[in-house]
Amino acid sequence: MSVAENFTDFSAGSRYVFQMAVEEYHTGRNWSGLVDRYWLIVEELIADPRAKSLPFMDNPLPTLGMMISYLLFVLWLGPLYMRDRKPMDLRRVIIFYNMFQVLLSGYMFYEHLMAGWLRGYSLTCQTVDYDDGPLSRRMFNLCYVYYLSKLSEFADTVFFVLRKKQSQITDLHVYHHSLTPMEAWILTKFIAGGNATFPNVINNFVHVLMYFYYMLSAMGPRYQKYLWWKKYMTEVQIIQFILCIAHCINALVSGCPFPRFISTLLLINASIFLVLFMNFYIQSYKHKAAIAKPIESSKVQEVTEDNKLSNEETTTTTTATLTEINNNSIVSVESLLEKSGKPLPPAADQHNTDSCEHMELSSPENCLDETITDISLQTELPKDVIESTEGLRQRIVTLEELQLVPEHPSRVEELAK
Repeated sequence: MSVAENFTDFSAGSRYVFQMAVEEYHTGRNWSGLVDRYWLIVEELIADPRAKSLPFMDNPLPTLGMMISYLLFVLWLGPLYMRDRKPMDLRRVIIFYNMFQVLLSGYMFYEHLMAGWLRGYSLTCQTVDYDDGPLSRRMFNLCYVYYLSKLSEFADTVFFVLRKKQSQITDLHVYHHSLTPMEAWILTKFIAGGNATFPNVINNFVHVLMYFYYMLSAMGPRYQKYLWWKKYMTEVQIIQFILCIAHCINALVSGCPFPRFISTLLLINASIFLVLFMNFYIQSYKHKAAIAKPIESSKVQEVTEDNKLSNEETTTTTTATLTEINNNSIVSVESLLEKSGKPLPPAADQHNTDSCEHMELSSPENCLDETITDISLQTELPKDVIESTEGLRQRIVTLEELQLVPEHPSRVEELAK
C-alpha cells in the first residue's frame, strides 16, 4: 500500500491509537511513551520516508521550539533589550538580506515550474508523487528549501525589533511569519508535491516582487521615486489568496484524490490570510484616502486664513511702527540695524556736511535736495527744530531700507520734508 493510500486510512490508525491511549490511561503507564508510539504510527502511515534523515524533519519539536523562540524575542525579549538603546543602523545588512531573498525566491519559483508545474502538473488536480524519480526528488528537495526559507524570514521581524520599528510589527506580520514555518514543515514531511505546492509557486513570485521592493526602500531617499507600486503589492497578495482558495475549493468539489484533510487546511489558511490582508488593505489605502480629502480642503483653508492673518499682522506692524515714529517713541534704530546686519548710517548733520562739502567731486544732484531742504528749514524754523526734524527724516529713510515702512510717502515723511 502506498503512502498516498495510507493517508486516506489515517482515521482508522487514529482510532487505534486512541484505544491504546485509553488502555495506557487505565493502566497508569507513561504518557510520553504513548506520544512516541503515536508519532511512530503517524510516520509509518503518512510521512514521506525521504524526509526522516533531513535536519529538523524527524519530528516537529525543533520547528516548534524555533517558533516559540521567535515569538518570545519579537514580542518581549527584543523590545525589552532595545528599550534604553538607540536603534541599530542595519541599512547595508537589510539591503543584502533582501537581495538574497529576491534571488532565493526567484530560484524557488523557477524550480517549482521545472520540477512539476511546467512538466505535466495539472492545475485542477495533482496528487503527490512519492516515487523517488528525478522530478519527484527535485520537487521534494525544493519543498525542503522552501521550509528553510521560511525559517530565514524570521529575520524580517528581528530587523524591525533591532531598529525599534514596533509599528511595523502588526498582528498580520507576526501571524504570517510564525505560522508559515510549520506549514512548510508539514508540506515537506507529508505532502512534498502535488496540489500543496500550488500556493508555493504564487508565493515565490510574490516574494520576488516584495523583497525587491524592500531592497529599493532600504537603499535610500533617491530610490523612493521607484516605489510608486507599493499599493499594488498588497493587491497582488490578495489575488494570490483568492487563487489559492479557488484551487482548494475545486479540489474538494471535484473529488480530486489529493487528501481532503490537507485541502481543507489549505482552504482555511488561505481564507484567514485573505481576511487579514483585505483588512490591512482597507485600513492602509481606502480609509486613508477617504480621510485625505477633508484634510486637504482644511489645509487649503488654513493656508488661506494664515495668509490673511499674515497680511493683517504686517499691516498692523507697519501702522504701529509709523505711530511710534509719529510719537517720537521708536525703538532704537541702531538695534534694528544690528538685527538686520546693515551698517549704521552717519548722523544727519555729519551726512549733510560730508556730502555737500565735497560736492565738486561728485554730481551736484547728489545733495541738491538736501541743500534746498536745509536752506528752507534754516530760514523758516529754529535750529533745534531743524536738527530734530532732520534726524526724524533720516530714521524714516533707514526704516525704509529695512522694509518696515511702505514705499509710498507717509504722513510722517511729508511732515519731515
